Amino acid sequence: MRIQIGKSSSLDCEAASREASQQALRGADAPTFALVLCTDQYDAECFALAVRRELGDIPWAGCCAAGVFAGTELLLQGVVVALFCGNDFRVGVGIGGPVSGDPRAAGRTAVERAVEPLPPLRPGRRRALIVLPDALSGNPTEVVRGAHQEAGAGVGWAGGGAGSNLRFVKTAQFTRGQAYRDQVVVIAFDVQEPIGVGIQHGWYPYGPPTQVTKARGTTAIELDYESAFEVYRRTASSRGVALDMQDFASFAMTHPLGIPQASGEFVIRDPISVEPDGSIRYVAEIPDGSLVRVMEGARADLLDAAAGAAAMARKGTPGPLGGAVVFDCVSRYLILGEGVRDELLRFQDALGEGVPVVGCLTLGEVGALGGGVPQFHNKTAVVLAFPA
Repeated sequence: MRIQIGKSSSLDCEAASREASQQALRGADAPTFALVLCTDQYDAECFALAVRRELGDIPWAGCCAAGVFAGTELLLQGVVVALFCGNDFRVGVGIGGPVSGDPRAAGRTAVERAVEPLPPLRPGRRRALIVLPDALSGNPTEVVRGAHQEAGAGVGWAGGGAGSNLRFVKTAQFTRGQAYRDQVVVIAFDVQEPIGVGIQHGWYPYGPPTQVTKARGTTAIELDYESAFEVYRRTASSRGVALDMQDFASFAMTHPLGIPQASGEFVIRDPISVEPDGSIRYVAEIPDGSLVRVMEGARADLLDAAAGAAAMARKGTPGPLGGAVVFDCVSRYLILGEGVRDELLRFQDALGEGVPVVGCLTLGEVGALGGGVPQFHNKTAVVLAFPA
């Protein structure tokens, strides 16, 4: 397998689709599938039509994201096309929804349809799933639960929430040559050699363990029977930081919530806002009754985590790499700013010079800490490495 990448930052939908597709197709041998990622400035239906015209009979799928990148180049407006070439792997694509109606059923349906055209997974074959839910219309945590129920054990997991450039207005998922909304797209890869997966975030405990004593969906109403904000405020005060509601947004950017796992790792939840009653709204679900901790992380920690996720994926794929796909949380970009170039360089260096790398900035990420059960994460980097 070999990934060939094309990119374009053209403002015109058709020109961007043509330039990125033709770059990827140039000299391609046995093109089998294309992963197509774009930012949200393009009309989704126009974009899908243009890509379909350029790729012809090559099956393709993807989503809209807050940013896309090829190698170490980030495009905040643009298109990347990753063309998977070779005859030694199989790909299936499925779609399910609406995510806003029954997100768990959407996840199950998308996986079922993605694996349906593939032969049964025999000993010696490996399977990885890329899950791309609409992160603006429903509960992506439930989507991942449904996907896991259908896929079962022994599968590698990656993906992320499709979204816009933090305007939280619209997004799109692409498959069957068309644009969709309120859906989840799942891409299933079956290969002979191991597919490496890496996931890290770089966040560490800042406050003591606290119980979620009242929550509703993505909102933590009470922690330890007090308003969620009061626990944040007291935790910050114990570290010498005076925190009020007006300061919360900037403090929360670098102090997410962590949900401890049996492995000792943490699933991260990204705070969005504090409400007048002191409840705090997060990007993804806050389980009622769970233990949580306020976390912290420095820029160096985030960069080390990016390198760690890529190194983990590289280690899981013996022999030369045909390429890698990265799902990196947009909130990491907001913290790193121009330093995101360093993060992309860390991905590339850990995977190896000359390895084709493509990816996007997501609204939440899909991955399995420690190779266990897949979950929906925030402020995390997930890397999927493919054997050559």
